[in-house]
Amino acid sequence: MDNFCPACSALNPPTATMCQACGFDLSTLQDNEESGSHSLLHLAPQTSLKHGRYQIDKTLGEGGFGITYKACDRTNTGDIAIKELFPDKSVRKGTTIIWSNSITPQSRQEQINKFKGEAEYLSKCVHPNIVRVYDWFEENNTAYIVMDFVNGKPLSKMLEEQTILPEHQVKKYFIQLAQALKIVHANNLLHRDIKPENIIVNQDDRAILIDFGNAREFIAGKTQKMTQIGTPQYAPLEQGSAKGRRNPSLDIYSLCASMYELITGELPVQATDRVHVDNLKPPRQIVPSLDPVTERVILTGMRMKAEDRFQNADEMIQALQGNLTSPILSRARQFVKQQKLSEAVDTYRKCLDSEPGNGDAAIELSLVLIYLNEGQAEVAARVAIQTKPNDGRGHGILGLIACRRHNWSEALNHLQTAANLSPSESWIQANLAWALGKCDRWSEAETAATRAIELDNQSLFAMGLQAWIAANQQQWKSTIRYGRSTLFKSKQLNHRQDIRIWVYSCLLVALDKAVVTQKSTDVERCLQEILSQFPQHDFAWGFQGWKQARQQLWPEAMQSFNRVSDRAKMPSWMLCNRGIIRERKNDLKGAIQDYEICTQHFSSNAFAYFRWGTVLGRIGQWEEAKIALEKAVQFKPDYAEAHHNLGWVLLHLKNADGEIAHFRLLWSSYRRAIELYGQQHKVNLAQSIQQIFHSAGVQL
Repeated sequence: MDNFCPACSALNPPTATMCQACGFDLSTLQDNEESGSHSLLHLAPQTSLKHGRYQIDKTLGEGGFGITYKACDRTNTGDIAIKELFPDKSVRKGTTIIWSNSITPQSRQEQINKFKGEAEYLSKCVHPNIVRVYDWFEENNTAYIVMDFVNGKPLSKMLEEQTILPEHQVKKYFIQLAQALKIVHANNLLHRDIKPENIIVNQDDRAILIDFGNAREFIAGKTQKMTQIGTPQYAPLEQGSAKGRRNPSLDIYSLCASMYELITGELPVQATDRVHVDNLKPPRQIVPSLDPVTERVILTGMRMKAEDRFQNADEMIQALQGNLTSPILSRARQFVKQQKLSEAVDTYRKCLDSEPGNGDAAIELSLVLIYLNEGQAEVAARVAIQTKPNDGRGHGILGLIACRRHNWSEALNHLQTAANLSPSESWIQANLAWALGKCDRWSEAETAATRAIELDNQSLFAMGLQAWIAANQQQWKSTIRYGRSTLFKSKQLNHRQDIRIWVYSCLLVALDKAVVTQKSTDVERCLQEILSQFPQHDFAWGFQGWKQARQQLWPEAMQSFNRVSDRAKMPSWMLCNRGIIRERKNDLKGAIQDYEICTQHFSSNAFAYFRWGTVLGRIGQWEEAKIALEKAVQFKPDYAEAHHNLGWVLLHLKNADGEIAHFRLLWSSYRRAIELYGQQHKVNLAQSIQQIFHSAGVQL
């Protein structure tokens, strides 16, 4: 028979009583083998520790780097459990531990100090579902931890007896255990060996977490050297690597792996075997009656990547209680809070890849994309509607996109659906108010805007909409009240300058309309306030130019209009007013250019066609003038001045014989102008036309 030395692993002759390599006394091994009373590695029953205070009763088990005994505390005659530090490749001589020669004295003392230090940490983890640690000491060339003895049955034994455990019972136990882990993790500890064998159900049907022999202190989020311990079927991948990220999700994996076995009766596949192809069988394939939410809890807790699992015990407790939020979804939401929108989008997409039916993730992805990519937001919103059809936010996104594209009818359809499905979403009500206003349904728009503010009194967009709606209903006092309160709130919060810009426009018009005396300076003060804050406020410059034009300050007015930053996108009223100023300055070519641009961008603007045709007539371009004025009366059939000037243009269009080319059209244009002037009480203009024709001997 070979005679190996347990201290140095040297091979000795069968008859040797002392190791030829290190001098270890091999006779103690032979004596112990012959007695057969107990394992050579274990303390014998009746062994006393700590000056006789504790007495060993029997060995309960061993694993990792320790041996656990049942013992009694002679000071109170109570049963206890004692954990003994027993390093790998060490042996016992009597009661004394003989450490392996491969472990230096310095390393030996470091292990003893760390073992005792962990005991001190564990003593702080006081919880009904954690075995209590209350003493630790050095003796026999090693260290010991003293804890309560839990009288009960391990879950591993219960599983052996019952084949599988009822779902409700497992959930009850594991909520208790997760609550216990909150205390462990709060003390910067990881258990690192959670498994059914280390969970005892006591006589009060309470699950107790035991055997913290593998516990280690950790610094959250740091990657440090990690000893490869734990039971493979219950350990995450990072626990088996030389370096792993120390995080509570490590224990969460073990907790969920234990649930997997207890509910299905099958050991889960080791994490190392899931690296290339995740062949972990979903629990419901084994137990079809299992609640789908419970299955999701287990699979979420057993994800291969630590960041994809529950990040703390609270998240798992909420999930087991029916409020399951995917950790990947939680991480995406955190990115949104940090305004890291691109990272949020990537994480939402990752969530949907692993959980295609996650309606919240689909909805929230579309909400984030609206700030980054309108086209992608539209696609995501349609997916969200299919995934979560009763959530109005998907329709709300489509409605908002339609608003931005000025597709008001489509926007209104989506937003009305959204408001019906999700009546408590302020932003949906606000956008509905916007669309209703654009569809000239001002009373309904006002109601929607009021509802939006009731839901969120901090919504600057809804407050600004109230000013805009009041302005379009020519309720000038209300416009001023709403506008000023919105501007005050915006300055107070110091954000949403875009809203401030267009609310100022509404306020400016309202102040001009509401002022009853020429002496009021409200409009001028408002203009200066706007331009001091927003030097590129196009509406303010255009408004100032219009005011100056009304006072016939033509150079000043032109200067104001030229301050508009984006002249290519001037609104029609600015282009037309600038054209009129150019007419006044006899810059007819410039005026024609302004009117032409206006008709290109605003094809149904009758006034622009009227002015364009009139100026073309002034420079003798009669055919072009005729076309422009015909457009004017087409878009506005009751435009008396356009009919009048069209007649004037037709009067100058002659055929080859020098005769009026379009006599009938000329005749009908003048007659229509006279008719409309009469209806509009512009009698003098009607009479002037009749007198001209009367003097020519023609009766209209």
